[in-house]
Amino acid sequence: MSNSNDSCNLPLNTDTLGLTYIYSLAFSLGLPCNLLSLWGLYQLGRSGGGGCQLVYILNLLLSDLLQLLTLPLWILYLQGAHRWPYGRPACEFVGYVFYVNVYASVVFLCIIALDRCLAIVHPLSSRGVRTVRVAAVLGVAVWTLTFLFCLGGLLPSVFDAERLLCLEQYPVSLRYAHFKIATVVMGFLLPCGCVNERSILVVITVIFIVVFGPYHLVGGYRFVSLLLIDDPCELERSIFLCYRLCYGLTSLNTLLDPLFYIFLCHDARLELRRSLTPCLGQGHTAPKQVRLSLRGHPDQSDSV
Repeated sequence: MSNSNDSCNLPLNTDTLGLTYIYSLAFSLGLPCNLLSLWGLYQLGRSGGGGCQLVYILNLLLSDLLQLLTLPLWILYLQGAHRWPYGRPACEFVGYVFYVNVYASVVFLCIIALDRCLAIVHPLSSRGVRTVRVAAVLGVAVWTLTFLFCLGGLLPSVFDAERLLCLEQYPVSLRYAHFKIATVVMGFLLPCGCVNERSILVVITVIFIVVFGPYHLVGGYRFVSLLLIDDPCELERSIFLCYRLCYGLTSLNTLLDPLFYIFLCHDARLELRRSLTPCLGQGHTAPKQVRLSLRGHPDQSDSV
């Protein structure tokens, strides 16, 4: 691969319509869904339910929210013909936040899958590690390692001052290509291996395959190929639109996470219904159902 920094003269405007629709859908639906889910988790935590799963899902939703908050800026960037008007520091910060939260979501999905495996296969012997304290420590470790991992790949800069491109390089540098190959292995292939261990976790597998799969597979092909060829611009032109749309699909995990992990969780649904009952004017019968559920089935709040 050539180290040339010359522009490949790609048709950058071809991804504007598709990515704008994807980001607008993710933001307009994902933001209220995640906020509502956080409210349901808050109510569940107040009632004493949730356990370590509550901590993991809370971290997952927080990563979704941070990712969602970057989407309006990306929409403006696309509508401005791929020209970032806010300067280098803002580009580096927003790009960093976006990538950190994409891969934090991947890691927390994997942790939730492993936690469910332990709860199903070793329900008694795993109680010592399936605690809120362990989950909190693990959450801090995940955020720290993800911050450091993305910092090493995205710096010294993801901003092209001449063309005002943010988080886009055509052709990419060798350093960035190696970083992206590492993200394919550590952020997709390894997590896929852990979530496929039990068929009961098929929902998590669907998230990986449908949302993260296209981006990492197309990206893996792109970055490995760029390391092996001398003229990268032809490849960049042929794969540009496909890669960019697959890149945009990763933002849809912000829609699926609250649907799968909150609205399909029995106790979380009951708590959410109870908290919304006064607003909907449907009486006050839900609190009794939740309290009985938590007393009769102390481990039920862990099931997702």
